[in-house]
Amino acid sequence: MTTARRIPALLLGATLLACAGDTRTDTTPQTGTEAQAEPATNAPATIPGLPPGGLEDWIAEIRDGLATLPDRIASDIAGARTVALELYVGRQEFIEIFYGENGRLTAGGALGPAVEHAEEEFHELLLMLNGDETPDAEQVRAKVVALAEAYERVLEEARRAGVPLTPVATTPAGS
Repeated sequence: MTTARRIPALLLGATLLACAGDTRTDTTPQTGTEAQAEPATNAPATIPGLPPGGLEDWIAEIRDGLATLPDRIASDIAGARTVALELYVGRQEFIEIFYGENGRLTAGGALGPAVEHAEEEFHELLLMLNGDETPDAEQVRAKVVALAEAYERVLEEARRAGVPLTPVATTPAGS
């Protein structure tokens, strides 16, 4: 399989894994206690790979990283693809886990749909970057701008909903 074909396959696999629900339970015995049976999803700090900071930090990192893509694609499309995929898996997926339609901190209203819209915009960018042809820099630039606007709406809706902007500062569900 060529590198050009492996990247979309990797992207699809990473997306499917990242979007899949976590159904594991923490069964590690604690000293002097029975094995715990609560789902690991109840404790935000236990999510593997959880980046530092919170919603504002993650969105800033996505914006900063994606801003470099239009100028990079002509000389380093593979690097641009890697940057975009790492930001998607390492930031967008955590935004979805906490603030998406069924997120741990979603308070209903317009926040979940705003996150879903941003994710759709990100998917379109990833598809654009992973096509058979090198994408046009201006099209990538326009998609990056659309994504920045979508994330601005996510921040507005999160503030309006009054949800914690830093997940690890919250009390785990069920406490």
